[in-house]
Amino acid sequence: MTEGFPIRVIHTGEQFNFAAHWHEEVELVVVNGERARIGVNNQVCELEQGDVLLIKPGDVHCFLPGTDHLTIILFRLEWLTGNFAADKESQDLRELFHKTTILPSTICREKNLVHYIDAISDEEKQQQPGYRWIMVARLYDLIVHLLRTKTPTTNECISGEPCTSSKRFEFLESVCEYLEEHYAEPVKLDQVAEHIKFSKFHVCKLFKENKGVTLMEYLNHFRIIKSEWALLFSQASILDIAIGHGFNNVSSYNRLFKKYNNCTPSEFRKKHQTHITKYEG
Repeated sequence: MTEGFPIRVIHTGEQFNFAAHWHEEVELVVVNGERARIGVNNQVCELEQGDVLLIKPGDVHCFLPGTDHLTIILFRLEWLTGNFAADKESQDLRELFHKTTILPSTICREKNLVHYIDAISDEEKQQQPGYRWIMVARLYDLIVHLLRTKTPTTNECISGEPCTSSKRFEFLESVCEYLEEHYAEPVKLDQVAEHIKFSKFHVCKLFKENKGVTLMEYLNHFRIIKSEWALLFSQASILDIAIGHGFNNVSSYNRLFKKYNNCTPSEFRKKHQTHITKYEG
């Protein structure tokens, strides 16, 4: 960050990789390319063109292979709130950024968020006289627009299922946390249902409705994502990586890996290890 100025704008190119890090700034990431794969804490966010990711201060995050063409806006909340830190609207602002959030492209288009993001980006590129003042003004515009964006209403659901958006979120969070904690084990649907105290039928139905994939598809995709880290940053054999990430054999691991990456684990390791940014210190 430039001293005395609370905003920084970054434009990335193709194959943007960046190691795990954290900072005190809010990070707003706009996906301009086809997709982005961003690790946040112990999860990986699979984003598509037009999606926006708001990363809260202090969250450890990284940019994984398969990420390209992003617009990244960094800003510090305390520099924007100034002497009004105790003001209710400043508290609302902090509440807005108290957790990392994905804003899908459909919501971004509906709420015209791109207009506000592009205004900041354009001012940064042109840097005409007074551009720092106008960039702060444009950032306030964006933040106020986010504050005034209401969450979509949810449809009622049948008895025995989570009925509100918060309960649905809690359901998904509980299931995903369990899967991601036990991904290296032979996970059974019975175990998941018992863990969250739902019937197997409701677990399968709700997960597919809200995630768009089956529970086992999600689990296997997560296993593949975790195994990519081992391929890139360890010298373990393909067999050891497969077994260590919940697969019974190399054959099934290779088949699923190729499904998600269009290459075998060996090809992935050879292709990406030469492109990883090396860091010192």
